[in-house]
Amino acid sequence: MLVALTFAVSALAADAPGNPLAPLDFLVGSCWVGEFPNGGGTDTHCFEPVYGGKFVRDRHVVRGKGPDYLGETIYGWDPRQQRIVFWYWSSAGVIEQGSVSPSADGLDFPEHRLTEPKELLMRTHWKRIDADHYETLNERKDGEAWRLEWKVAYRRTPAGK
Repeated sequence: MLVALTFAVSALAADAPGNPLAPLDFLVGSCWVGEFPNGGGTDTHCFEPVYGGKFVRDRHVVRGKGPDYLGETIYGWDPRQQRIVFWYWSSAGVIEQGSVSPSADGLDFPEHRLTEPKELLMRTHWKRIDADHYETLNERKDGEAWRLEWKVAYRRTPAGK
């Protein structure tokens, strides 16, 4: 599978040298809202190009029972690594960085570490359902096994909602 992902990223760079962030295009220019399971609140992500499209910004807010949780991700192409990378910060003090690989049905976020409230090893898959829907599957490492942490279905919504 790693060979296939490496090939997909290499093909992306070769096919779209002017836009190596093309795998994120379906998200950009829109907001997306999803419901966390068990009444965990709503999660709204808004994606926009920054610096002439050289980066993509994702600002999100989780609204639930407590105070709003805010976060921001910046995606960019790292020419040395030949892949999309990201940096994330949140209002809770979470700092995260990692990479994104295009897959046959969406985007894969291989192993990445969350720093708060405790260090966790995570991996994530965003599955594109259609032009107006995608879902995220978030897993965390538990010993030697991966366990589903949460699954959220997102739908395109008017910007700023």
